[in-house]
Amino acid sequence: MLRRRRSNKKSSKVLVYCLAMVTPMLIALVGSTNIALAQELSDEQEEMQMAAMVQYTLQYRFGQDLQVGDWVKYNEIAEEGEKTIELKVTKQEKGGVWIVEKFPGMEIHLLVDLKSMKVLEAFGFDEEGEKRVMSPLDDKELAQIIEMGKQQMQQQGAYSQFISWKKGEESEVVDTPAGSFTCVYMRPEYSEQYAKHMQDYAKLMREQGKSDAEIDAEISKREPRLYFNNDVPKLLPMQIAMGWMPYIDIFEEVKGGLVECKQMSPLRLTAYSGQKE
Repeated sequence: MLRRRRSNKKSSKVLVYCLAMVTPMLIALVGSTNIALAQELSDEQEEMQMAAMVQYTLQYRFGQDLQVGDWVKYNEIAEEGEKTIELKVTKQEKGGVWIVEKFPGMEIHLLVDLKSMKVLEAFGFDEEGEKRVMSPLDDKELAQIIEMGKQQMQQQGAYSQFISWKKGEESEVVDTPAGSFTCVYMRPEYSEQYAKHMQDYAKLMREQGKSDAEIDAEISKREPRLYFNNDVPKLLPMQIAMGWMPYIDIFEEVKGGLVECKQMSPLRLTAYSGQKE
């Protein structure tokens, strides 16, 4: 995740797992060509890219009003079954707060200055329980890698399906194991080519006798959406931030935490620190 020198591949397990966790999302966004390119990167390049993504996405993942004791828990719905992801603000130290993220077999600890949204310290534990201390990139390295990443995503089709995301015009009620929430949501804006595909799909359903209301409901059910609520602490899982890298600035438009991610990298909130008994 954050860079460190290493002498063997075993020491990269925290990073490798993080990359593996977001690979399906990245394939959907930028295509298999870019994934093949990523797999050819050297170990050090891989670490630097992961470090850059983690540091760059902090401002979008975490709320500046987080306090010790805030936490969230999600179920990730994957082909191999459900997995649990937990994030918690554990303590204050050196002008920042420690945020711990746990996912299957891995654990990441970040000391974050919430005012500047900078990483002060970081370490992780791999699936064997071995601690890996990592060092943040400096501002120059971070800027260079992020700019290169944006150019690569642009060149390799990151916007072939979705060109951006926008807030829905109305709120929606979302039921989760953690409760029922009235949410704002983000929905995609499609590329011209994909929009035509959607129009053809709507035309086909209309020819099958579907009403406009039925067609809209079917399309809405199938399209990716992100739901947020202000009662939930803003502690976005790493895979959400990384998966949405081409459109990461959409998270600036919402103040609350994630309730559900539908279709792309499906997640549902199962519990959180403000939950009513």
